[in-house]
Amino acid sequence: MRFSVLHLILVCIAMVLFLFYAFAKWQSKNEQVKVLNNEILLMQAKIASAEEQGTKALAYARIIRGLDILAGRKLSARQKSILTERLFQISSDYKIDPLLILAVIKHESRGNPNARGAFISGAESGALGLMQIKYESALDVARYVGVRLNSPEDLFNPEINLMVGTAYLLRLIAKYQNLQHALIAYNIGLGTLDGKLRSGERLPMRYYNKVMQEYRLLAERIFE
Repeated sequence: MRFSVLHLILVCIAMVLFLFYAFAKWQSKNEQVKVLNNEILLMQAKIASAEEQGTKALAYARIIRGLDILAGRKLSARQKSILTERLFQISSDYKIDPLLILAVIKHESRGNPNARGAFISGAESGALGLMQIKYESALDVARYVGVRLNSPEDLFNPEINLMVGTAYLLRLIAKYQNLQHALIAYNIGLGTLDGKLRSGERLPMRYYNKVMQEYRLLAERIFE
């Protein structure tokens, strides 16, 4: 009987020791799994960061190349650097392809920051700079982008012209929820477009088609 009780006690002790050992091993394995999971998460974060940086670098490259194509030496290296940063930020914030904005610039001024618009008659239209913005229109949107305009000459500053012109285009896109209508309004004015839409009159498509053609050509030439 004593042997049986002692044997039972030893068996219980052995089981406790085994369970303790098994728990310790499980805990060790669990810690190893946690460490491995953390390493996997860290690796995934590094991969995501590398992909993000790669995407950003590609976007920058597209903008820089686009500016070189449309402006050449009309813009200084410093101006191109500033415009690249602005265009990248605008495209990120508002989910708009920067090449579309560059296409507008290409059609409007051929990348000449000192361009002055003119009617067929030769009289000046009042459209100024890269995106050929009229001073009256610029004043209306400048405050929304934190830009202070003191005179029409300010629109010959490429950065100011880009910010104001892009803000105006984005406002038109938001109003019409339609890129085609927004670009037509950018060309003929939103009041004129609204009148044509109300009357059902056929819309002038030449400007829209030209800008989209410039867009396609830029996209094709970016990585030649």
